[in-house]
Amino acid sequence: MCPYAWDRYGGVQTHTRSLAHVLRLRGHIATVVAPHASGLGLSPEDGVRIVGRALPIPANGSMAPVSFGPAASQGVRLAMEELEPDVVHLHEPLIPSLSLLALRHATAPTVGTFHASAESSFGYKAATGFLERTMRRLRVKTAVSSAARELIARYFPGDYLLTPNGVEVERFAGERPERAGNTKEVLFFGRIESRKGLEVLIEAMTFLRDLDLLLTVAGSGPYERHCAARARRLGIEARFMGRPKEEDKAEVFRSADVYCAPGLGGESFGIVLLEAMAAGTPLVCSDLPGFRAVASEAALLVPPDQPRALAAGIRSVLEDQDKARTLAEAGRAVARRYDWSGLAAGVERAYELARVAS
Repeated sequence: MCPYAWDRYGGVQTHTRSLAHVLRLRGHIATVVAPHASGLGLSPEDGVRIVGRALPIPANGSMAPVSFGPAASQGVRLAMEELEPDVVHLHEPLIPSLSLLALRHATAPTVGTFHASAESSFGYKAATGFLERTMRRLRVKTAVSSAARELIARYFPGDYLLTPNGVEVERFAGERPERAGNTKEVLFFGRIESRKGLEVLIEAMTFLRDLDLLLTVAGSGPYERHCAARARRLGIEARFMGRPKEEDKAEVFRSADVYCAPGLGGESFGIVLLEAMAAGTPLVCSDLPGFRAVASEAALLVPPDQPRALAAGIRSVLEDQDKARTLAEAGRAVARRYDWSGLAAGVERAYELARVAS
């Protein structure tokens, strides 16, 4: 169960899609149930069942596309009746969307995975009484990172297994595409919203005017027009390419000279960091706990929300090929540790524990 719109980019969607894929490769029947946001319908996708129309609500400094209400509840109930699952895996099970609805209807053993990281959660605090009863329906609780575990355990103490975000290393590995000219490419890849820090990166590019650079922005979101206009006003050469197709993501990463993740906060892990590292792209990112936990040995960490420091980090990678090569090699090594081919066994163990506990 994915609570967020399947046709919107996000870490939970990426995690769910990759996990379902590797589970199928390991012989399981994995069906994703998720809402959609476009209202135009989605092309049929094997192993995915669309339930409900998602609407944006504020959550953790972002706008979360979730689906709730009687129609969504009925759709979830019918999906589980027809699928007859052996285990129901609920991503973000306390978010008011399909996962929470599924937890109410589930008769099969349940596993709940928590992804979010923040200093605090108003929603968890305000609804603790109701959510405590809901949490008791989870047979096994997991978190994708220590930061995510710390947030949920602050309000709902208990045992949480770590089932980290993963990456399909083989899919992202490969040679860098040939490119004409001497222009270097700085890549931002993610949802374009305030907390992702694209405005900080655009400001940082103003300190790099002496270099022949192109800022490529891969993604979409509520701040896209604002950021594009900001780049034009500052005279920054930027290409806003929209959200790449899933099959094109690896080439987007491999084409960049440096990948920059200038997040301001609220990051529990950063799947996109793993994807960049698997592609062998040098990484410069904000020094946030969630980013530091996964990439500290393979990324150049800079203070968040400081354009000059970010620019200095980008410059050092672009001008020092030895540093860029060292970061790329270290990144590939880290990505191999998070390859789904190794992590999937931990998720399978959580499923078995849930079945035993039922």
